[in-house]
Amino acid sequence: MLKIKFIGTGSAKTSLKRNFTSLLFKTSSENILIDCGEGTSKALIQQNVELNSIDKIIISHLHSDHFTGLAGLITNFKLDQRKKPIHLFTHQSNVPFIKNYLLSSLIIPERMDFEILFKEFTENEEVNLSEDLKFVAKQNSHLDKYKIHKKNYSLPSASPTFLFIHYGKKIIYTSDIGSADDLLLFSEPIDILICEISHIELNQLIDLAKKLNPSEIYLIHIPDEKEKDILEFLSSDSEAGKIVLTFDGLEVAVY
Repeated sequence: MLKIKFIGTGSAKTSLKRNFTSLLFKTSSENILIDCGEGTSKALIQQNVELNSIDKIIISHLHSDHFTGLAGLITNFKLDQRKKPIHLFTHQSNVPFIKNYLLSSLIIPERMDFEILFKEFTENEEVNLSEDLKFVAKQNSHLDKYKIHKKNYSLPSASPTFLFIHYGKKIIYTSDIGSADDLLLFSEPIDILICEISHIELNQLIDLAKKLNPSEIYLIHIPDEKEKDILEFLSSDSEAGKIVLTFDGLEVAVY
């Protein structure tokens, strides 16, 4: 069984109701944190997750609401006298930036009592996270708008959509997307769709989800100003029965 705990369900705009989007995948043997925006350490503690119980971290992309809590989390590992390594998974183009970010935050490997082990992945590569969970990542269009700046800046541009596979169950996690078409990067039918709702409208999501045919859709990355309209839509649309507006602390099981 895989348990998915929604540590944060908010958008990039700071909210008093929701933490920045972050998920915890709890397999039979490991705890895997997916994305780590500002305040994730506090959010984990509030939800009774022991920080040192986290075995691996996946960083989807480098917008601040998805990764700037990493330095604080690693600092707390040290303060909690962590000994076991932390495995950090991210696209290979993000690694130099993250390493420099950690050093700039005075997280110096030689001063840690545990190893920070970077695990780079590339597009379309199958990556084993544990004995019962793996993923494949495909580049989406979320960061396409930044390409114009590459003449003057060196910007990491990886923003994948993830397909997780757990004993045959297929789970798509969109992180952030650039357009509705990014939901169709994986064409095969899936079981669960975890989809951000900041950059897509619900009617678009419902139309496209028919092609993927998930049994459950969990909405994340929820802007406060959009929540009322989402709730009204879900209560009035006959197609919305399998859609869940998530909240911080929600935990679901995947069998």
